[in-house]
Order: sequence, then structure tokens, then C-alpha cells
Amino acid sequence: MLKVVKDLSEKILPGSTIGIIGGGVVSYQLVVSAKKMGYKVVVLSESKNCIAGKAADMHYISDINDAVYLLKLSEISDVVTVVTEKLDKETYRYLAEKTLFAQNMYSHSIIKNRYLQKQFLDAHSINITPYESAVVVSDIYDAAERIGYPCIIKQENRRHYNEDSSLVIHSAYEINKAVPLIQQGLCIVESYIEVESEWEVTLCVNDEGYYTIFPFMRMEKTNVNDLFYIQSFDEWDDLKKESTTQMELITKVIASELGVSGTVKVTFFLTKEGNLYVNNISIFPKEYDILTMTSCNLSIFDMHIKSICNFMIPPVTQLSPTYLLPIGEEKKEDIANLMDKKNKWQFYIYEGFRYENIYAFAQVYPTNLQESLQEIKYTGLISDSVNVQDGQSEKR
Repeated sequence: MLKVVKDLSEKILPGSTIGIIGGGVVSYQLVVSAKKMGYKVVVLSESKNCIAGKAADMHYISDINDAVYLLKLSEISDVVTVVTEKLDKETYRYLAEKTLFAQNMYSHSIIKNRYLQKQFLDAHSINITPYESAVVVSDIYDAAERIGYPCIIKQENRRHYNEDSSLVIHSAYEINKAVPLIQQGLCIVESYIEVESEWEVTLCVNDEGYYTIFPFMRMEKTNVNDLFYIQSFDEWDDLKKESTTQMELITKVIASELGVSGTVKVTFFLTKEGNLYVNNISIFPKEYDILTMTSCNLSIFDMHIKSICNFMIPPVTQLSPTYLLPIGEEKKEDIANLMDKKNKWQFYIYEGFRYENIYAFAQVYPTNLQESLQEIKYTGLISDSVNVQDGQSEKR
């Protein structure tokens, strides 16, 4: 019997089934959020040990582009959401025909393909770093001469998480390093800019266009194994109101033009001169969004479920400023000691973090910023060479 595909403008009521394509921590947190709201959940992932699959009502184990299992998923799901960049175009087209689909093929192509993403941003007059495309090595030489050194060479298609698909070139003598990249397909040659800070804005939107924006996140290098940590505050002394307004406006424009329901994330580079550049777009939650589970009245995972089920989107309130710190694999043996000493910190230790060099996250709720930062540095999770600026306004 043919399934009647509902319209996204209808509410997906508790008791209905949500399909999630992709496994791991993000999928797991969405399962938890959905089930506490009264939904049944089916997960399609590639691993039988997937923690999301274990928490779901049903778990299909298969290649996520397998038409047989996609059909099974779509037949029992009232709405489907995706938390991976691995889906093929054909899969998106298939899902759009078979079931209610929160994302779409257009948005998927924009987030996965760097060249299409830059064209999309260009078409909407959104500031990005200068770039050119390259098909062969000689194109890289020509583009680098026009753009200038240093420059960044990136593969056209974004790979999954921390796979190496880009490199920085400082002179023409180093361009041969890009040969392995160009051999795999079209590349982007992008101008290298000096970045003072990197920011991420997260917006959740339902099908009727109602949205909310979460407190801004600032991504900072730890200088330990190339990891990053995140600060999330309501107010920032060193971020001008003009910049926050501009980032919010750009994020709203991007979300509107992509036409998705759920989560839209936009990362920005901010230079010392105050210039903003969009660095990346994503259309599903990330692992580090776990910081919103205790620092906000509703988490990004909760809001994603509300959005794809087309419920009203309430405003987000930050309950506490917070730091989220990555704990690398090299500190795995020390984790019990760290948990004992830092018993006021929140620790997240899951199987299946997709960032291969991360074993866990620790969340810190600072009462005194300088003292908290010194305490964090003392643990070795952040290098002493990192100059961390206070982000929170003293008005709080």
C-alpha cells in the first residue's frame, strides 16, 4: 500500500515515528530528545555498535545509501532527518519522494560541495574569502598568482569530519604538495586571511519560518594536538554589536534560502579590522552542541526535534556561561583522576565520537573567568601559550 506523504507544514505529533539517518553521538542525542517528547525513533547507520541505534526503538544496519533500507526507513517514519554528509544526491531525491524530509537535496549540495557553497554565498552578496577553482596543477599556479600567497587548497567536496582535504601553500615551490588533492578532483584555491576569532551561529527553524538563535559560540585553539575548545556566552566585551547583528542577519538569510527545517549552522571568521567572512554552513547539529544541554533552557537537539516536527519555536535562554573542552585520546588514562579532582565539571564520555582524536568532553561553568581559565590551563587541556580573552560582559 502506498504511503501518504504529509506536508511539512503539518505538526508531527508525539507517538509518531522520527527516522534518523546517520549514527554517532549527534544521532544519539536526537534519539534521547525525541523519546522524551513521546516520539518513536528508527535509526539507519552503518555500525551495529552505534549508540544511537541501541537507544532507538528500531535500528537498521546498512550502507546509508542502500535503497532497500531507505525504503524500510521511509515506510515507517513520519519525518526523516539526516545527521551525516555521506548521503548521495540520489538518496536525497529518493527520500523526498518517499517520505516527509526535513532537509533537501539543494541544501545538501550546498553544505557538501565547497564550490557550490561559495557560489551560493556569492549569489546572495555574502562576504567570503577570494577563491578560484582548479582542475589541474597549472590552474593552482595561476590562481595562486592572482590570489596571492599564502593560500589554501581545498578539495571541492567536503570530506567527513577530520579527514585531511586541505592544505596551506606559502609559495609556488610548495604547490606540488597539492598534487594528491587535485588528482582526486576539482579543488578550490582560497585566499588565506589572518583571523582574530572564529564564531558559530546556530539557528533552529520550523517549516512555517519560526526560528530561534542560540548564544554565539567562539571556537578557540587549545594548542594541544590541534584541538579546539568552545566558549558560549550571552554577551561579549570584544564583539561589537554591529558584528553580532550582521552574523544573525546572514544566518537568517542563509536559513531562509536553503529552505530546510531543523538546524542551520554558520561559522564566521572575524578579522582584526572587523571584517566578517562566512567560512562554512551546516544543516544538522554537531557533537559539541552537548554544551547546550545544561547551559540553555532547551538544547539544540531538543530544538531540532521541535523544528522538524513543526512545533512553535520558543526563545532560547542561556542559564549559565560555559566552556566545552576536548579531552584527547592521550589523556584517556587520566580521565578518572580528572573527574575526581574536577567534580564540579560535567564530563561527556561516549563511544563513537567522530573526531578521532577526541576521547571525551568536559564542560565548565565559570563563576570567575580568569580563575576558571587558570584552572583549566593547569589541567593541560589548554596550553599556557593560549591567550584567552574574556568573552562575557561584566554586566551579567
